[in-house]
Amino acid sequence: MNGIYTDSTTKDLGDITKVDALKGIKFRGWVEGYYVVNFNHLRRDVANANQGGSAIQSRDLTIEGRTFDVHSNSLSMNLAEIEVERVPNRGGVGFKVDLATGDTQDIIVDTIKFFNPTGVSAFDKTFQHASLSYNAPVGQGLRFDFGKFVTHIGGETIESVKNRNFSHSFFYSYGIPFQDTGMRLNYAFSPKIYTEAYVLNGWNVTSDNNSGKTYGFSVGATPSGKFNLYANYLGGPERPNNNGDWRHLGDFQIIMSPFPKLQTMLNIDVAKDKNALGPGRDAAWQGVTLYVRPNVMDRFFPTARVEYYNDRDGFTTNVAGHLWGFTLTADTKLGPQDDFAHLLIRPEIRYDLANHPFFGKRGRLLSRNHQFTAGIGLVVYF
Repeated sequence: MNGIYTDSTTKDLGDITKVDALKGIKFRGWVEGYYVVNFNHLRRDVANANQGGSAIQSRDLTIEGRTFDVHSNSLSMNLAEIEVERVPNRGGVGFKVDLATGDTQDIIVDTIKFFNPTGVSAFDKTFQHASLSYNAPVGQGLRFDFGKFVTHIGGETIESVKNRNFSHSFFYSYGIPFQDTGMRLNYAFSPKIYTEAYVLNGWNVTSDNNSGKTYGFSVGATPSGKFNLYANYLGGPERPNNNGDWRHLGDFQIIMSPFPKLQTMLNIDVAKDKNALGPGRDAAWQGVTLYVRPNVMDRFFPTARVEYYNDRDGFTTNVAGHLWGFTLTADTKLGPQDDFAHLLIRPEIRYDLANHPFFGKRGRLLSRNHQFTAGIGLVVYF
């Protein structure tokens, strides 16, 4: 779901410049901003004090439980990105580079640096993805990619324009890595079945924090145009200077289109980190998310998301407990279909609930078990 790909909005550099040598090099990009109101009216100093050991670290946080849309009552420009890619033909070479800037990149780097100060560099703040590819002439084509990748785990990815909702789910925020660095092998047995294998430095690190490696596997099947199934795994030692205690993460996605203009996706994730809480005390977290997305008028795509996240130990959120989220996003595309650039308007309301006080309100820390937000995201993409 989050691997290297092109789509109908991708432009060919050779076709645009009329330079034959550049044909086959694709590019696309977007600029994204938002305005969201948190009706808990949380003070910045209180929210920042509550970040602690949470899996997400952000400056000037005023919306809790979020990944990148973390600023309330502030006009925020959170991401500007361009992707350049050459997909390798069988027997050929290729590359992919994603250059990005904005709050999104700052949050990714700050989060990684908080847990592993030597795991990132200035390179990571600009290069969201950078990889080289070779498609070996074996069977249908055995593809090797080496570099820094966006994770293959989960039904959501970093850029909201690629997701069904503007805000990210709890499991994306807390339970999976953003990025990995290493090697990936991809082989498609047929147009309906593919597999991938990974050897990586670890969760969210460019430079490894131990001498062990993290291993990943992915398989995807498309039995019909109405049904897709994906299973992903990631396992390896993730804590600094610790090669023996493995973290295991399983991710499963079922996508169904029972009707021509209706798509649903069920995303299930389970994870465990051995001895993360001390000798003989494993940390565990799980989540399930359901998305329902009808295509109402070809330009209007509302998506309802219902999710549950269980962080029984508080290992990823810094507050032990259960979270539920209810989100409605009303995507609307504006502008002629054949324009070079397009505008996507993404109004969204979201209600989050916890089984005990998880959210703050005004100047009080951990004083509410619910949070309601309303806002709008704007994306110009080409």
